[in-house]
Amino acid sequence: MKFEEMGRNTGKKLLLLPGIACTWQINFAMVIDDLKEQYHLICVNYDGFDGDNSKPFTDMITVTEKIETYIQQHHGGHVDGAYGSSLGGSFVGLLVQRKHIHIDHAILGGSDLDQGGKAVAKLAAGLIRHFMNGAAKSPKKKKKS
Repeated sequence: MKFEEMGRNTGKKLLLLPGIACTWQINFAMVIDDLKEQYHLICVNYDGFDGDNSKPFTDMITVTEKIETYIQQHHGGHVDGAYGSSLGGSFVGLLVQRKHIHIDHAILGGSDLDQGGKAVAKLAAGLIRHFMNGAAKSPKKKKKS
């Protein structure tokens, strides 16, 4: 498992966890330069997806423990934010649930919204907003949602 840190040394710490079969370099390519200007980034590549084929991806708990250990050893057990895309969102959820490190803001990303361009993201967000607003106004739709 590989961790790479970059960005502002004095910035808020943001943990970036990519989706399955993906590296942080691929998953966050469109936003990494902008994020580096504002945050201290802690980027993770999981075993089996970090270029070292001798260590395969094992299981969620083992990977979560490795992330916790790294944050405890290098950041005093605290990050200001953690963003997980797809599988990474599951890791964020486990990190929050286990309470071995403190995360001020946990963000669970869906691959459809964070992988597409601006036009796709706006369209998807508009559709979700329309659905959610409709569900909130209609008891029948609220029950279905």
